Amino acid sequence: NVELLDTPGILWPRFEDETTGVRLALIGSVNDEILDLRELAAEGIRFLQKWYPGVLKERYGAEEENSPYEILQEIAKVRNCLQKGEPDTGKAIRLFLDDLRNGRLGGISLERPQEEMGAQ
Repeated sequence: NVELLDTPGILWPRFEDETTGVRLALIGSVNDEILDLRELAAEGIRFLQKWYPGVLKERYGAEEENSPYEILQEIAKVRNCLQKGEPDTGKAIRLFLDDLRNGRLGGISLERPQEEMGAQ
């Protein structure tokens, strides 16, 4: 059973599963202006922590056992996303999402085979 989502610019207002909406937002298919990018980046980081351990450490030197919000602080420091000497997490969020969307974090699939088969 394969589900194909064709999104030529118009999305329906609600998804049956919140995960579908998050995945579409992570790949940039939902306008960032209507999203809470901080929460979206946190979801992306949680996903990478669970399914792709080592990716955040390799790309950003982040301690992966930290919370997503602490990791965003680390990304800001490592990538010199600073504002008045303090970590600019807004800029770090945009950098992280851009890296994820453009494949700079490596080959990542947001769907897992066991999810499609009903096992978690």
